[in-house]
Amino acid sequence: MDGALLVTIIFLLSIAGMLYLILRKPSFSLRIGSRTFHLDSYFLGALIAPVLIACFGLLTPEQILQGLRGSGGLNPFGVLVLFLAMVFMSIYLDTTGFFEYCARLALRYADNHGVRLFLAFYAVISILTIFTSNDIIILTFTPFIYYFTKHAGIDPLPYLIAEFFAANTWSIMLYIGNPTNIVLASAFNLDFLTYFRWMVLPTLAAGLINLGILYLLFRKRITLPFTHEEERRPRDAITDKGGALLGVGILFGCIFFLAIAPTIHVEMWVVAFGFGVALLVILLVRDAVAVGRRLKTILRVPRTVKRMPFEIIPFVLAMFISVEALRTYAITTAVGGWFNGLIQQSSTACILVYGFASAFTANIVNNIPMTVAFVPVIQTAAPAMQLPAIYATVIGSNLGANLTPIGALAGIMWMSLLREKGVRMSFKEFVKYGLLVTPLCLLVCLAVLSAEFLL
Repeated sequence: MDGALLVTIIFLLSIAGMLYLILRKPSFSLRIGSRTFHLDSYFLGALIAPVLIACFGLLTPEQILQGLRGSGGLNPFGVLVLFLAMVFMSIYLDTTGFFEYCARLALRYADNHGVRLFLAFYAVISILTIFTSNDIIILTFTPFIYYFTKHAGIDPLPYLIAEFFAANTWSIMLYIGNPTNIVLASAFNLDFLTYFRWMVLPTLAAGLINLGILYLLFRKRITLPFTHEEERRPRDAITDKGGALLGVGILFGCIFFLAIAPTIHVEMWVVAFGFGVALLVILLVRDAVAVGRRLKTILRVPRTVKRMPFEIIPFVLAMFISVEALRTYAITTAVGGWFNGLIQQSSTACILVYGFASAFTANIVNNIPMTVAFVPVIQTAAPAMQLPAIYATVIGSNLGANLTPIGALAGIMWMSLLREKGVRMSFKEFVKYGLLVTPLCLLVCLAVLSAEFLL
């Protein structure tokens, strides 16, 4: 069998295995000694490809190592360090009650008014997503929205859909909003401020269109009266005031230094790693003092580390090996050549092709594998076309997650979380809302990006 065909079959088989595990067996338990660890299963499917590639001898050990080292400016370990460091800071901040504090502020502003509640939640989730990560916000706010709407006796669906769509839209704005942003920006050496300058207007346009369509879809359901809940003061949500201030300070300090990293000639993953380690050391000292003094307090390090998505490490590394095989057998070059034929040196055509292709492909193979695979495809484009292709792929990888639940890992975990809470949301119903909202948002977002390149 031709090597390129075999690599393609193995890659698709790996993706199929990953999606099967996600949909049928999303997690499993691993017992080590007296402790039980609960892990998401998606990374096991991704491991199929490197295992079969090695068994069939499709890549040499040196080529496999090359895939793990990265090429063309892409550093897999740098991507992982940057993502995990930002997630660590966000999860720690959540353990202090900071995100619930923000949610309660939204509830206070809403004052039991349905439309104001809807707008307040959308605004809070959008703002927090910009500065943290869409996955963290989705998984943190979903239980909060479920419990609030349950006690208030109102339909949770409008608020849950708005939460999910807002997080996957506003995550476009900053480099750190989504792992896919990090992959693409790292691969092409985009600095924090350059990325922001190009993406701020497309994100604002998509966010406002998103909000407008969601309001039109749910306006009758969010105006229904709901039960007045007992007043809950926002500051009561904070379980560790000093820790919350520490977390906010370190997070925003990290974002500031990420913005100026190119001017001080430091790689962004090094900045994130430094702030992440600094927070870890401070927390270890705080926890040690608490244990030494026998204080009855929550130990933050174990609680934060327990929620870290370490499964993403083998997942991402496996995908880089798979993509190295696709690159070695010129499959990505062939796809890139086909795209180049469609683009014909037009930035607008480039943006539309890469934007819609990435959004569609994300819903076949998931957005992280899609993004890793698109890096060598973009590298085949003419130099003048690479920048529009990068930003269009960023947009597609984020907004594509709003088309179907398999467009992103967050969507799969979100659906699983809803099933645990007894919220009925079928695949078909999700796709219905996705098709009503996402194509127009995607088109408007890409149109604004195209206008930026034309002007």
